[in-house]
Amino acid sequence: MKAASNSFLAAWASVFVLSCSSGSQQQSGCCSKDGIPQGGEWIEMFDGRTFDGWRGYNRTDIPEGWEIQDGVLVFNFQVANPFGGNDLIYDRKFKDFVLEIDWKVGFGGNSGIFYLAKELEGLPIFYSSPEYQLLDNENMSNAWEGVGGNRQAGSLYDMIPPVPQTVNAYDTWNKAKIVVYNKRVIHYLNDVQILEYQLGTPVWKALVDKSKFSVYSECDERIPGAYEHFINAGNEPALIGLQGHRLGPLYFRNIRIKELQ
Repeated sequence: MKAASNSFLAAWASVFVLSCSSGSQQQSGCCSKDGIPQGGEWIEMFDGRTFDGWRGYNRTDIPEGWEIQDGVLVFNFQVANPFGGNDLIYDRKFKDFVLEIDWKVGFGGNSGIFYLAKELEGLPIFYSSPEYQLLDNENMSNAWEGVGGNRQAGSLYDMIPPVPQTVNAYDTWNKAKIVVYNKRVIHYLNDVQILEYQLGTPVWKALVDKSKFSVYSECDERIPGAYEHFINAGNEPALIGLQGHRLGPLYFRNIRIKELQ
């Protein structure tokens, strides 16, 4: 399984180069050197004082455990529901965007940033959403599960590892940046690009087929009910969420997004 996965990782790395002229959302003179538009104004998603714009996944209130302390959004796992249902979502959908979030985890901490997520009744958010992994790599065993580091901080969880690995230690702030444009997705960690992939391609299908979200995978954690949602990710505007994991604590600040058109 490791050898097969490595061949897929090599494949996605050489899939494409996009230009400013690609797609129907072109704006003259608006593109950076890598073909990503500059976009509009930043939208501050968290004001440091209130939960305005946020709610629980598949609910209208804020799940227990989420607090605001000194301008920081905090998840206190010790008072949260131990059986789950603690994920937070921003109540507005996006398709092409740049998302930036400062984050840190405590000792052994584990969380994630969900993007392009759907709200599925009766199902958790990870059934439909690619996940930017947030993790204490040194002290959380999940860092050494999966294949080739594809569950470590900054990874596309259970699919693509971050290369290079640029995470800071637990209790230290990190900066996540996620770019989605014309189904092209790029992860950055502490201002370093760590991975890139293209949704809706044969390579994307191969990655999903080898992940825990596949109907074909031999992985013991297989979640076949998620398969079609992952295959079709990015086809329409969708949600952004923060995972309220039972392993914490978790901290977020400077959460902002810019739409790309």
